[in-house]
Amino acid sequence: MLRLNKSLVTDVNPSSHISESFRSLRTYIRQLELAQGGGGKVLLFTSAEAGAGKTTILSNLAVSFVQDGKKVAVVDCNLRHPGLHTVFEVEGSDGLAAYLSGQEEADNIAVLGNLANLSVIPAGKTHVSPPDLLGNPKMTALLEELKENYDLVLLDSPSSVDFSDARILAPQADGVILVARYGKSKRESIRKAKTLLEQTGSNLIGIAMNQAK
Repeated sequence: MLRLNKSLVTDVNPSSHISESFRSLRTYIRQLELAQGGGGKVLLFTSAEAGAGKTTILSNLAVSFVQDGKKVAVVDCNLRHPGLHTVFEVEGSDGLAAYLSGQEEADNIAVLGNLANLSVIPAGKTHVSPPDLLGNPKMTALLEELKENYDLVLLDSPSSVDFSDARILAPQADGVILVARYGKSKRESIRKAKTLLEQTGSNLIGIAMNQAK
């Protein structure tokens, strides 16, 4: 079952200025897709450091796209410190880790709930090294399947400076959004994250500033 909690401002208070900010981000991404000839179905969210708020940004953006009539899948690729299951209060799935480990089929890991047209794939639990799992060809196969069934696929991942997970996933995404937090994220760390992501050949489409004044 999928329930919604207070951190999803776009659902709880769609008329707020915060929700309008997410609609602006949604519009930017839509315009970018048009500029790229309709691409951009898979977007990866990462940060330079932990605590930037990328899970919150991703989740509210997902709701905003659903409100715009899109069919959206969110995938928790942060196998170290998963958060999407908390935001959406997900139950009833062994998640991405079980699929990548060969313990579950792709059709059984997505959770549907009260918010129409939104599917959540939680991270699940694993004792295997996350880079080894995320580098599995099954991850590529899953993304191809999701692209066929959804208008937009949003991937949550750990910070790209501390871990290699995001850098493994980035080349498979159509675009990468780097989330920074006003007053917390350090400029030098953001530069380093940008450099590391660009070295993978990924398409860094912009930085989303969280809690900007």
